[in-house]
Amino acid sequence: MKKICFYLIVISQIFAQTTIDTLSVTIYPEFSYPGVAIEYKFDKFGSDAVEFPISSDIDSVLYTVSEDGLEFEQILQTKENSLQAINQDGNHTIYLFLDRFIKDPGPRKFSYDFESNQTIKTFILGVQIPFASEDFTVNAEGFSLERVRDQNGLTFFQGIINDFSESSSSEINLSYYNPHGNTSIEYAANISTQDSAVQPPQTASDRFVRYPFITWEPMIAFLLLSIMLVAIYEFQRTKDE
Repeated sequence: MKKICFYLIVISQIFAQTTIDTLSVTIYPEFSYPGVAIEYKFDKFGSDAVEFPISSDIDSVLYTVSEDGLEFEQILQTKENSLQAINQDGNHTIYLFLDRFIKDPGPRKFSYDFESNQTIKTFILGVQIPFASEDFTVNAEGFSLERVRDQNGLTFFQGIINDFSESSSSEINLSYYNPHGNTSIEYAANISTQDSAVQPPQTASDRFVRYPFITWEPMIAFLLLSIMLVAIYEFQRTKDE
């Protein structure tokens, strides 16, 4: 009887475990926020609890839920280094904001330890490469990262892990040099402003080939030659007479 109860408890625990079908975690170093922003995206349907351990440096997050064209947005306070998902059906997006950098050119370093309290069938990790950054390197434990470009022209390092268990973790480290000190959005805006200067249209005269001599020079040469010819003719006529 005890064995039967034990097996029932084990089976009930297995079926009681919350599973996320697909979780996308994207890291944005100095994209629009002058630090590192991390985006969690997943779908949640039903009353199963979803919880993520997070850094003690985070006291609040931006949380959005969208479904059927409607969007819910809220600032949530974290408790005991843990983030509890909102019990609402739809596409959940969570934004974490970390490591605010000094707005000056210089080296950047960032580390993040991802953990989950539930099994994740497909875990997609992306790390965006900041605009004009130099010597960008990233590694994530358990991931094989490859360079990709999305439809908006942003470049990422991306990797996928299947069956990421609740007992697993992945340490993510990145470093790079920011030569301009701005976020990617600010850098792109500055470049766009510089490129917006309109060049004057080419006139018809600009399309003609310019020669190195001035146009009146051959006229003077022709005039002098004519005078010389006239002088020679008069001299010859006088001599004959």
